[in-house]
Amino acid sequence: MTRRVVAFFACSVLTVSMTIPAMAEEAAGSIEGIDRDGASLRLTDGKTYLLPDDFDTDRLNPGMEVHVLYERAD
Repeated sequence: MTRRVVAFFACSVLTVSMTIPAMAEEAAGSIEGIDRDGASLRLTDGKTYLLPDDFDTDRLNPGMEVHVLYERAD
């Protein structure tokens, strides 16, 4: 009986851990450029990040310090 409980618990932990989404990565820096038509943001480190379609780019300006949370595209 104890083995069944341990096996059930182990299966439950593995099942739950596989359903947790991957954590987002982070970047910080100053805005170097904004492509409002292409919905992208370039930081002073040279990296470009795509923005969501419904993101309000009117509030962004070059030189602003930002903190970006992103997921890598496959």
